[in-house]
Parts: sequence; C-alpha cells; structure tokens
Amino acid sequence: MKCTINLLSSCNGRNFILSSVTHQTSARIKCNGIRRFASKDAEDILTRTDRLHHHDDDCNTRKTYKSIMQMVPQPVVVVTSGYREGGTWHKKGMTCTSFTSVSFSPPIISICLKIPSKFQTLLERTRHFAVHTLARHQVSYGMTFAQSIPKVCQFNKIPHYEDKEGLPVILGCSGVMQCEAESFHQVGDHNVWYGKVYEAHIDDNVSLPMLYQSRTFRSVGDEIFIQSFEDATLPFENWTHEAHLRMAWNYIRDYGRDKAIPMIRDGIQHYNQVHKDKIKTGYHETITMFYCFVIDDAITNASKPGDTFERFLKRNGHLLDRSLMYKYYSRERFSDPHAKEKFILPDLQVLPGM
Repeated sequence: MKCTINLLSSCNGRNFILSSVTHQTSARIKCNGIRRFASKDAEDILTRTDRLHHHDDDCNTRKTYKSIMQMVPQPVVVVTSGYREGGTWHKKGMTCTSFTSVSFSPPIISICLKIPSKFQTLLERTRHFAVHTLARHQVSYGMTFAQSIPKVCQFNKIPHYEDKEGLPVILGCSGVMQCEAESFHQVGDHNVWYGKVYEAHIDDNVSLPMLYQSRTFRSVGDEIFIQSFEDATLPFENWTHEAHLRMAWNYIRDYGRDKAIPMIRDGIQHYNQVHKDKIKTGYHETITMFYCFVIDDAITNASKPGDTFERFLKRNGHLLDRSLMYKYYSRERFSDPHAKEKFILPDLQVLPGM
C-alpha cells in the first residue's frame, strides 16, 4: 500500500515537519521514549536531520569550551630542548601555555604541542626538555620563543647555560624544571608529553610569574605583549617605537581603526602614567593619530591572512622610519603648540584613508 503522509516529529526538544513522505516500508522510530510508525524514508530523514542538529550542538560546545578556557589564566612557560652533534649545539625553545602538574610523587608534568610542530621532532630525538616559568618582567622572552625565524638562533640575546643533558637552561626565570620524557600520545589536535622532573630550581629574587589569559585570537606572543601593555607591566626599556607599532597593529587589526583609536590612546596614557618617572615627552595626539592612519593603510593594502606582526613589519619597513611623519607634515606644522593635545591635519599630503 502506498500513501503520502505529513510527519510531525519532536526530537530532543526540536519540532520539524517531514512532508510528502511516501510510505513504503513500515519502521519504528523512538523519539523521547515515544514509539511511532513511519516510513523507512522518514526514518532516514530523521536520522540525517538529527545529525545536523548534533553537529550544531558540537560546534556550539567547542565554541563555548574555547571561550571558557580563554578566561582561565595560565602560567607562561618556555620549553627548551637541545643536543650536541659534531661539536654543534642544536637548541630550540617554544612558548607554551598548555602546561600542568600531573603527579607529585614521582614529580611529573605535562606539556602540549600543537600538531604539526617542529619541536615534536626534537623531543622525539632528545627525550629531555626544560620548562621555565617566566617572570613578569620577561615579556620579551615569551615573545622571542613564540616565533621561529629561519637561520636565527632564538637564544642570541637570552642568557642561558647548557646542562648535563644538553638542555639550554634560561637564567633569571621564576622557576625551572628539567625533565626526562616519560611518554607522549596524541589527543585531538595536540601531542601531550609527560616529563619526570629530575632537577628543579626556584629563584627567590625574581618577581611574580607571568600569567597568560587568551582573550582574543592573537598569537601567544602578541597576547602576552598586549596583556603586559594593558596592565603596564611591560618593561619600560621594551616600550620602543617598534613596540608602539606592534600595539597599534594588534588593536587596529582586531577592532578596526575607528574602534581601536580610543583603546590605543587610553592604553598609552595609562602606561605613561604608571611609568611617569621615566617618561620624557609624554603622550602626543597627532603622532598617535598619524600612526593609526598609516598602520591601518598598511593592514588594508599590504597585509595577508594569518600575518604575524614580524611578517607585516617586514613588508612595511617604512613604518620603522622615525622621520616618516615629515613626508606628511612640515616641521612648522608639527611644531604647532596644539598638536600635542589635539589631532592636527598634515599640510604636505593627505593621510591615507582620509
């Protein structure tokens, strides 16, 4: 017997209508404890539809999970490893925020490496690694080891020594744990490594450890930098022209120029207030606005998806030129007594994006 039916189903709290289903083979469908008779075609449609809902639920769960974890502060650690071969010390480090204690007796910790990772290959060879908990003043260390530049040694400006296993051990950290790898296994999109601590040190003379709270989709290095800028713990000697560019690039990229400008202005003024004993010239509105416009123009016209700040700056090296403003402003115009307090338009050429 053939007939056409309209089937109303309520599955997992969702109502939907399956219309014009040809009844060919009787099948039982159980939904929330209720048995129904419907066609085999209807059962297939129900199954496919429920899969879509489960997929949506999974996506929402992953997003919520990520949002929750972004609110949980994590210690910032640098993991290092290395070995000797032919008289050459091969060494590498990485900034890691996925680190935890697993066991106190024996002392075992875990670190997570995103797949793929060059550090994974190194650990498989050495089976040893050192975990350094960074102090709050070591922002530059976190940024250095959050990136890997070909043919450039990450340790060039980092004071360190070699331990008996060939590990590079960084000096001045709040704590260091040297570990022998116990095992590793893949969990989702990461490899989890377990290490047995065979030596540990605490530096009582070092300030509080650095904490990381991933509130955005920035890289670890940029998130550490922005957080230290916002809470004014970024060492003043690191508050260079390039650091100003990095800060503005992060805000403008994430929020757009117009929304970023008040964040940039307030951030600089707050940082200056905390470090007022070291500030010589103070906040300058026209300089700030000028760089907001030229950085926004560079992001718009010379940026690529997934750009790091380092790649962005390499393609836009003109931003490092401290005399760039004078291509737009005459010295007389820039010397206007009001330029420090309010934004003065240039007199030589129009700013990009205006």
